Amino acid sequence: METTSVHDTVVQGTAQDAADSRQSACLQGYFEDPFASQFVRRPTRRSPVVNRGTYCRFIGLHSILRKFLATCRDQGQASQIVSLGAGSDTTFFLLYHLGLAPTRFFEVDFPEVTSRKCLKIHQKKALRNCLDQDTVQVGKNGTELYSPSYTLLAGDLRCFPTELGPQLLAQGLDPSVPTLFLSECVLIYMDSPHADAIIRWAATHMLSTFFLTYEQIQPEDAFGQMMISNLRQRGLELRGITAYPDLASQAQRYRDLGWEHSQALSIKEIYHALPKNEIDRINRLEMLDELEEFDLLGDHYCITWAFKTADTNLRQSWQHIRPTNLSS
Repeated sequence: METTSVHDTVVQGTAQDAADSRQSACLQGYFEDPFASQFVRRPTRRSPVVNRGTYCRFIGLHSILRKFLATCRDQGQASQIVSLGAGSDTTFFLLYHLGLAPTRFFEVDFPEVTSRKCLKIHQKKALRNCLDQDTVQVGKNGTELYSPSYTLLAGDLRCFPTELGPQLLAQGLDPSVPTLFLSECVLIYMDSPHADAIIRWAATHMLSTFFLTYEQIQPEDAFGQMMISNLRQRGLELRGITAYPDLASQAQRYRDLGWEHSQALSIKEIYHALPKNEIDRINRLEMLDELEEFDLLGDHYCITWAFKTADTNLRQSWQHIRPTNLSS
């Protein structure tokens, strides 16, 4: 399948949308990410509803991700993260800045995207300073970057089992080290057999592994139909949404593909489970007249996490992981 198809090109453009939304939420004070500004051309202010959704996405994913890393540190184990379709994501740089970076961090995306990220890292001192510059190497005509802590690989996720998976192993992904796979609105743009193949590969190739996803759900109701229509007008198709349309099927997906535990929560559930003092804080940032609209939006996005391990200590720790406020 050609990576240069029209749909692929539009999907690649969603990386900039995510970067703009992340910077907008940061500027309004929802959360701190000193690297968000490195990937935007100019600040764009999103609506309060979008800012709050971006905040919940960040809090939900990062609270789980950081708990995964903490459990590995507490048990004296190394850790790895593989970010699928990483785009302009700043997670590695932010974790490094906070002193929380895993032993190895891998990112994979289309070469058209990774080439821009390689260039951005070269141009931006704040990004370069997160890497040991004496050990950084660039390859494949500027589409890949290799270092002991951070590796950026180019490829088509639809060919993950036969191409990108072996590439990751060749670049040092260690199957014996606890590894988290991260996917934010990526797998859902793929036909479900291709996405399922990635999830199955992670379960079969890694001894202790964790999967964390953020995706759209509920395509059948009025809001879901409008969401799909709006994306379609932009040339985007949620190709995987009908196979896994709700929280139950999202969680069951991982159990069917070889994972021992899985759970899914909507963004709405994550928001309303926040401590009152945190909700009060973000209410002071912006007036949100459309709480019902936000709840409706939050019903149509979810975070799903799953794990598989033979390590009893990791299992005991991972089964208690939930999305929470980062300060808790």
